[in-house]
Amino acid sequence: MKTNTIRKEKAIWQAGGAAQSGILVEIRADGSPLVDFPGNELGPIRARTAIASATAGDSVLLVFDGGDPTRPIIVGVLRDRLDKGHPPQLKLAAKEILVEGTEEVSLRCGESSLTLRKDGKAVLKGREVLSRASRTNRIRGATVQLN
Repeated sequence: MKTNTIRKEKAIWQAGGAAQSGILVEIRADGSPLVDFPGNELGPIRARTAIASATAGDSVLLVFDGGDPTRPIIVGVLRDRLDKGHPPQLKLAAKEILVEGTEEVSLRCGESSLTLRKDGKAVLKGREVLSRASRTNRIRGATVQLN
């Protein structure tokens, strides 16, 4: 017990209460992260996190709750560079996805767009618009104008 106390005191002195970089060593099956950092002689330590996701092996920025190095909190992921462009793909998978805008919501790609407005107007634009249905394809409205 005395050895653990000495190691903890040494680690507290080395951490010094300042933010410190570390490594996300592992993410357990229950989602709890294990981190390690320079000066830590206790081996990987379970951490809390202020971020939603990271990958094992990532460099992370740690702060220590109450200055105690046995209570690390992940506050960010450290990168050598910022992404200058857009990610090649964004995938959202959920039972329900809700996107809300107070005035309007727009999806745009090249010459195509879909805009949903607060007043209930939906505008679909494109060089070509294709509508397919494996069953009935209905167009309904108080009035329908074609060309």
